[in-house]
Amino acid sequence: MSAFALPADAHPLIRQGYEYWLQVHPAENLLPGRQHVDPTAIPKLLSHIWMVDVQAEPLRFRYRLLGTAVRRITPSGEAVVGRWIDEVDTNFIASGRMEAFVQPVRNRAPCYRRGKPMFPLGLDHLTVERLFMPLAADGKIVDMLFCISLFLSTEQALMDPSE
Repeated sequence: MSAFALPADAHPLIRQGYEYWLQVHPAENLLPGRQHVDPTAIPKLLSHIWMVDVQAEPLRFRYRLLGTAVRRITPSGEAVVGRWIDEVDTNFIASGRMEAFVQPVRNRAPCYRRGKPMFPLGLDHLTVERLFMPLAADGKIVDMLFCISLFLSTEQALMDPSE
């Protein structure tokens, strides 16, 4: 697993999700799997969570679950669950957006980003803060991404998250 450090100014909900992911690791050098994630242990995060299945060959990603906050902001909302991301977003691969999903699979480590939405949401006033964390049922081969996304107004994104 490669080194990863969450930025000190990460939103408290992102930090809570990351700390939970670290807490449920079954052992050093092994990744947690979906079987280790207990939704009742992270109730404040549930609406911001989404999960993506990872298919290894060929490498593809499928929406498994969208929390309510993510569903509200995602075009087609619940209709995307169970569908391949490259079918929902036909520009997913060519646009470079797929790389954000590949990175945590390849590195076996979380991937953090704060900035303008990468997906076309039609909401230019938003800043997205998100964390993709790899899950592996066998502890080694990433088969799912455990994701947390916060959709903040530009004003919210500029505030100190500790306030």
